[in-house]
Amino acid sequence: MVMPMDDGLLEVREVSKTFDRVVHALNDVSIEARENEIVGVVGENGAGKSTLMKILVGVYSPDKGEMYHKGKKVPFPRNPKEAARRGISIVYQENGVIPWLKVYQFLFLGHEDKYIKLMKLQMDKMREQACSILEEFHVACNVESFMHELPLSTQKMVEIARAILGVRLESEDTDTTPIIILDEPTSPLTDDESKELFRDLLKMKKNASFIFISHIIPEVMEFTDRVHVLRDGNLVAQYDFSKQKMTEEDLFRAIVGRKSSEYISRTEEKKVAGRKVVLSAKNLTKSGHFYDVSFDLYKGTCMGFFGPAGSGKSQIIRTIAGLLNFDEGELKVKDQELKADELPHVRLARGIGYFSGETGKELFLNWSIAKNISIINMEKILGKIIPVIHFNAERKMAENIVKKLEIKAPGVGTDCYSLSGGNKQKVSVGKWLERNPDILLLDDPTIGIDVGAREDIYEVLLEMKKKGISMILVSDEPKEYSVLCDRIMFVREGRIQKVLGPEEFRKVMST
Repeated sequence: MVMPMDDGLLEVREVSKTFDRVVHALNDVSIEARENEIVGVVGENGAGKSTLMKILVGVYSPDKGEMYHKGKKVPFPRNPKEAARRGISIVYQENGVIPWLKVYQFLFLGHEDKYIKLMKLQMDKMREQACSILEEFHVACNVESFMHELPLSTQKMVEIARAILGVRLESEDTDTTPIIILDEPTSPLTDDESKELFRDLLKMKKNASFIFISHIIPEVMEFTDRVHVLRDGNLVAQYDFSKQKMTEEDLFRAIVGRKSSEYISRTEEKKVAGRKVVLSAKNLTKSGHFYDVSFDLYKGTCMGFFGPAGSGKSQIIRTIAGLLNFDEGELKVKDQELKADELPHVRLARGIGYFSGETGKELFLNWSIAKNISIINMEKILGKIIPVIHFNAERKMAENIVKKLEIKAPGVGTDCYSLSGGNKQKVSVGKWLERNPDILLLDDPTIGIDVGAREDIYEVLLEMKKKGISMILVSDEPKEYSVLCDRIMFVREGRIQKVLGPEEFRKVMST
């Protein structure tokens, strides 16, 4: 038997979990969380991360395994309340706030029974303690503010403070260090909001330990002390960043088992002489968002708009898609001028597709894979004489996409809501691969998905470029520009500041 580590706050040893006697979600997985650290748990979708975390907080029971708390063997918790008594709580990826509750009300939600005296809720005491805990964890907000009034990063910090407070209120051991599981906490945040969150988390390490789940390799490398890597339900690697030197590519290979496309073949700036201009803008302006934007997009190339939150980059791409009108300037597709108020379906008919990483907006989640792929490819499955859908053709079209993109699903009749985030995203890009537009607008195309699925999507997009499809990218992930773009335009305060090639861009981002 493996003995627990002396400095381990929480350890689980040789944990296994099988669903329906067939799906082996975890196979003899062991991880450890120490005092006052941020430990990462990383892996692709389906690696077993969520199953392991749900075992730690008592949502699932393991088939086998052992748990130790402060070196003492303890039973696995049977429910989240029992886990909280043990000092363990979780903040889920989805925004868990209740918008119309005030901050102090949200902090004590579910624990009001501890603040009742003489049949009356002690509101002043709750406000006082709310101020105290927010000050302790460096969360800058007014306890009387409504949750919806706070920036997203502050909302997430309040969620974390609430988790710690819940542990303190429920824990049988008043001296225990809270262990808070953070399930992809930065996925709904901008880059600037993520940095703000991590600045606060590093301060909170003095009073708590964190198990950090993320698909974003740079933030794992920068902000965790150690990392456990899961793949297909197995623990495949463990790294202590204070003792081991690693690169992002090293961690990527451990997670996925292969090199990333960024390192296999870096995109070089292409010569555009003689290439056809497929989209051009001249002094394009949307008051309050961007001003005098001019560019030429060439066939088979990708151009990126890069800048901080609020720079206007997102509004530029949404204007090209027809989701926003423009006030002044000129926008042309193949020398044909576009009207300012044209709707997205008109732009689509002109050859402009819009692919967003928000699958809730991109897909009909209660529809099948086949229907989501065919919805923008109807002309390929309609009869030429009698305009009825040929369902066999629809099925074959979807099966080709599923095979090509390696979408994991029981069949093309599977409803999209049941797919993992990465597979939903593959269905989204698959319908555009089948559509084959002249221009594809990419609005945060890989947001919130694991590194393996992200690489698969990059490969498809690069293949589409080779076929002559032109692209415009807007993203909060700098490496996305390095992989996909031939030119990158820096946008600040709604204006283009400079234009860089991919190699120049990489140098700027590395300094």
